Amino acid sequence: MSRTATTLIVLLILLVGTAASATAQSGEEDESVTLIDSTVHFSESHPVFIRILCMKASCPGLELEVSTPQGNYSVEDPQRIELSFDASGNVTFRLTVDQGTGQSDLDFEMSSPDINEALMKEEGDWLDNVPSPGIAVDQEIVDSTWNCPIDDCHSDPTSQSHWIVGSLEDGSDKDSIEILGQAGDYIIMPLPLMPESAELEFWLRNESTKTLLDPFEADEDGWFHFEYPEDGNLWLRIKQDSDAGFAAYELYVMRRAVTLEASWGELSNPWGDENALSFPDGNTDGFDGWISPSDSEGDAVRVEVVGRMSIFLNCWSDDNSVNFEVLAIDSEGLATPLGGEGNVCPDHFDTIAGTSALEFRMTSDSLSSWNIRMNEYPAGDAGQMGDAPDRLWTDSDDFSLWPSIGFDENIDARMSDDEYVDVFSFVVTEANGSRLHVDADTSQPVRYQILVLDQTNWAILNSSAGGLIDAPTGTHAIRVEKLGEASLTYYDFTLVNAGEITEPELADFVDQSGLFTEYYVFAGAFLIAPAILVMFWNRKRWRSGISDFEVEAHERRRLRRLRERLTNLLAAEEIDEQVIDSALHQLGDSPWQAVVADWGEPLLRHNTEQVEICAWRITEGDATMLLGIRIANSPWELAAMRVYAPEGDSVSIGAVSPQHLFQGDEISLDTLKSGSRTFLRLTLEGEPSNVGFHLSGLVDGEPLAAVPNRALEWG
Repeated sequence: MSRTATTLIVLLILLVGTAASATAQSGEEDESVTLIDSTVHFSESHPVFIRILCMKASCPGLELEVSTPQGNYSVEDPQRIELSFDASGNVTFRLTVDQGTGQSDLDFEMSSPDINEALMKEEGDWLDNVPSPGIAVDQEIVDSTWNCPIDDCHSDPTSQSHWIVGSLEDGSDKDSIEILGQAGDYIIMPLPLMPESAELEFWLRNESTKTLLDPFEADEDGWFHFEYPEDGNLWLRIKQDSDAGFAAYELYVMRRAVTLEASWGELSNPWGDENALSFPDGNTDGFDGWISPSDSEGDAVRVEVVGRMSIFLNCWSDDNSVNFEVLAIDSEGLATPLGGEGNVCPDHFDTIAGTSALEFRMTSDSLSSWNIRMNEYPAGDAGQMGDAPDRLWTDSDDFSLWPSIGFDENIDARMSDDEYVDVFSFVVTEANGSRLHVDADTSQPVRYQILVLDQTNWAILNSSAGGLIDAPTGTHAIRVEKLGEASLTYYDFTLVNAGEITEPELADFVDQSGLFTEYYVFAGAFLIAPAILVMFWNRKRWRSGISDFEVEAHERRRLRRLRERLTNLLAAEEIDEQVIDSALHQLGDSPWQAVVADWGEPLLRHNTEQVEICAWRITEGDATMLLGIRIANSPWELAAMRVYAPEGDSVSIGAVSPQHLFQGDEISLDTLKSGSRTFLRLTLEGEPSNVGFHLSGLVDGEPLAAVPNRALEWG
């Protein structure tokens, strides 16, 4: 996890109720503005380090005050604030600054709170010095291994790696920590979060010597990437100036073990006898790894594909130091390079018929991580990989190549210029069979056939031209044939299950209704009498009352005026934020479906049991959008929205209305109450071709995220 993400977690905790306070005070005439005024409860003693940097020339009046049961702290500096203290119980944070400086002008960093399950905290005093060889060590070893084989990864890097939080009591105190690993492992860690007076040392200890290593060089983002040293164990030692006082610090260490590159061990190059990896599910899924200088052969990854797939690739590495070679593997195992001259990783290509896998081969002369992202666009027939075959299967065929479809589901597919037939499979599970038919748009230039097959030799026993047919238990097929000229053809259909086949039982009936005529007359009059009485009581109201249609029309007129008002305000040269905030709050008080109907079909819509998210572009060609969030029955606490560009372009948030705390591409939304409707005006910076959203928070005490399954075309 990056330092920015860690900082966001902290700010979500600290800034509960802060944004409204800062906005209110910024309109007063006092010189000082309160940006943070909040109390946090620490259930146990916890070392905390806070760093606040002014991101402009100067931030006059910048002052941080912290009140704890043990004492109070105050630091004032127009450029840089650093504070270390031991927190327990209720701790109050208050940050003030002169007018003219806002939260966007400051960079916040704070050590992780004690809610992080991956946190390793100094319980007793760690060793001052790295032990000399031969001395027994009775101190816990930090196991920061990320157990994520490339073929079986089910863990998040934040849950199996470690934040290490500790403190130095004074200038004479030092902490030494051993990191588990072996030669060839890949170690990743950012610059430690600690005061300027503190310093991090790297040591190597074995049975005969201990050696202070030369400092590792951090990259431009402030991260260390290095190979676990040979002939010994890696130790980290934190020290500070002799005249320094109490200092809290935080380290983040992640170890990628060479023995856990795959479930069978280290990746080889070329690929071995292992099965090919499954094709990634989404645009953001893929494969990553690293190559160390000691790995002379490099890595290889083989991914399962099929013929007629339109695949988009994105291969990258640290400083472009990895050479990528991409090969198409056919059903016979023969490899054909795809990169052309120079064996570069192509951005896009179409697999030919008979292709069974792609193999990526990576080599490098230096320590470097590599990453491969791939997706199929458009998606294959019936949402599966590639093109549906153009014939029925036989006993010798790989049955998985035929897309299996379900009942009463909309199936989307296409045929390219040189295709004329697609064949799909489906399974009937009812003991007596099912009565089926195809529901499709008759204007599409395709013809459907439902084929009932013999379950022993797959011969066709019966068929229908998409009409009603009885299919017994077993596996059967649907054949789709293109009509007309050779062209790219899109089509969709639904295989409707009309129910299990049943034989009606005919019985003899005798009409005895005449025996109950008097009862029917009495019962009818008795049941209708209350309705007649209600109608009599409400006769005047129904003649002159306000109709539902008039109420709905009034609501539509109000929403239309709100929409026109927002559009005109945002088109003006000077934007009145208070008026915009008022209009957005009025939208939040309106019925959700009425707002959606008035603003039209959203460019992006995501709906789950917990939340619904809609996005509209307010003005065509403008970088401003309206974002609506409707919460269901459970509130979202510590909610935050992140904006990202799935294709890797730079995107950030330039402005938010109503005012919320935001930094970079993330917005803190505080608590979203159950049943609430929130509307935000977002202005984006950057030129991404598409934009995605990621809403996260705590729902019923459990972390939850809502991510739309497609990106918003931005352009």
